[in-house]
Amino acid sequence: MVSPVLANVYLHFALDLWFEKVVKAHCKGAAMIIRYADDFVCAFQYRGEAKWFFEMLPDRLGKFGLSVAPEKTGMMRFSRFHPSRSRRIVFLGFETYWTYDQDGEVRVMQRTARKKLQSACRRIKDWIKRNRHLKGIKFITALNRRLHGHYNYYSVVGNSKSLWKFYSWAVECAFKWLNRRGGKRRSFTWKVFLSAIERLGIAKPKLPVSTKRHRVFS
Repeated sequence: MVSPVLANVYLHFALDLWFEKVVKAHCKGAAMIIRYADDFVCAFQYRGEAKWFFEMLPDRLGKFGLSVAPEKTGMMRFSRFHPSRSRRIVFLGFETYWTYDQDGEVRVMQRTARKKLQSACRRIKDWIKRNRHLKGIKFITALNRRLHGHYNYYSVVGNSKSLWKFYSWAVECAFKWLNRRGGKRRSFTWKVFLSAIERLGIAKPKLPVSTKRHRVFS
């Protein structure tokens, strides 16, 4: 088994340099690669050149003792001329897709990948359950650190629904498990709880302002 660090070094030679020196030279259209560690996305202007790369990639990686993950590898049309949420790229915790914005313009948008959101919700629930013994401001301060960590990574234009879903889930879990401290089934009402967390200052999502710039070629 190849370690992550060694695989990253291999990929610099096996993939990055090969893409720049060989793949781009083969292509008549635009071509680009975005890689982080062993995750990468490649984009091509022409379908035929994308297909050629897709077929060549396993052999190229195989020369370095590496292989693609079949469940994460595939080809799709990703173009502003064919906007669709079903045609989405899952990369680094985000789903990226072309769609219409509020003004009816076609834009590249992102949202939290569904599996990542589900995983984040499980983690925050488990943390709340384990730390519900903390009192008042100590609990909110510790919870806010985790909420801010999630927001800081996933706060991108168009992702408000996923962020608020995570926030709402955290609030609901806090209400449920704080109400069970000391073996009690309920120690306060929903109205009292919301008033308390509003006063203590639970962190809410804040999204950046849209610049309406397309960052990928189509």
